[in-house]
Amino acid sequence: MDRFVNVLPLGLLAACCSLPALAQIDCSAGAAGVNPVPVQIGGGLANSRMNPQINQRHVFCGEVNAGGAATGFHSRPNSHDPRLGTGAAAALAAQITGGVQYIVQPGPYRYLGGGIQVANAAGVMVPKGGAGSSTFFPDSCSQVQVVASIRYAYTHPFSVIGGAGGAFTGPSAPSVGAVGYCTGEAGNPFTIGGFVNQIGGAWTLNTAYPIGNF
Repeated sequence: MDRFVNVLPLGLLAACCSLPALAQIDCSAGAAGVNPVPVQIGGGLANSRMNPQINQRHVFCGEVNAGGAATGFHSRPNSHDPRLGTGAAAALAAQITGGVQYIVQPGPYRYLGGGIQVANAAGVMVPKGGAGSSTFFPDSCSQVQVVASIRYAYTHPFSVIGGAGGAFTGPSAPSVGAVGYCTGEAGNPFTIGGFVNQIGGAWTLNTAYPIGNF
């Protein structure tokens, strides 16, 4: 895996790339913008390993699971942390508190975010366990581009995807500079990893994230 380098304080990152708060993803309960979406649009068998539902909330908002552990949070379009609502004063749904380390110099593309915190149902920030970090899609990639790349990676895997709980890896785009997808350094596709699970009887692509090599 590539070495993580170039630590930047979060404040400096936000200062260079800020947009209005209304551009941030709404992660409030029931927010339609982070509802599950199918891997195959208008095709594939519903509720199947061939066409699982992408857990957008896990990728864009992070989640606190039944055991109280913070999980997920892998994308910050336009360098914005998600919020629990649409107003400028809405509380954050998740945040990076430990700065970022770009995976490949000179950046800014894929990176490792440290000190990840995700809000629980009461709005209290819960630190992510383990190393407390997440790998992130490039901030320049929109939510639509990230979802398109997850779909592409899952339907064009580098290896056979296993059964329930099966891991997968695949490219983020079909070619260098492909339009409509999330690409990295010099427009190159990068490797997306993730897991597909059966949750409550439903096939779910429960997480997807960039990994530190091509």
